[in-house]
Amino acid sequence: MTDGASRPKQRQRLLAGLTAFGSAQNELLRLFARSNRMHLSDAAAVVQIIEHEDQGRLLTPARLAERIGLSPGATSILLSRLETGGFIQRTREHADRRVVTLRSTTSINDAADAFFEPLAQQLDEALAALDGDEIDTLERTIGLLRSVLESYVHAAAQEIEPD
Repeated sequence: MTDGASRPKQRQRLLAGLTAFGSAQNELLRLFARSNRMHLSDAAAVVQIIEHEDQGRLLTPARLAERIGLSPGATSILLSRLETGGFIQRTREHADRRVVTLRSTTSINDAADAFFEPLAQQLDEALAALDGDEIDTLERTIGLLRSVLESYVHAAAQEIEPD
């Protein structure tokens, strides 16, 4: 048990650990990009497209541009590169035929699975070592921290780019 006087240092260590976890995720994305001979922004786009497909929320080019922080023009160039490389397809499957939907190809999904699945298994094994109460606490904590971070990002974006 930690006494009250050491709680601020414990919180600092926890936040430092989360920052290091985020940095490791960034390095993982760089390695995925290199392993597939892609630009880092291309790999970030592919990961976003795959993640959104997995969640049943397909991306449009405009929404992808927002997610990866590129201008519409730069995103269009990126998407052309990904399409030419066989990583994505642009489809028109919406009732409004003007809406373009982004879909990943089987080949990049296979490459992503081969690259990320071993890590997913290791992370699952690490979490399996925790008991139910620890998992519940971790889930609540991550939800709280994510909510705070997303609110901060939204507020900061409003200051930088007011509507």
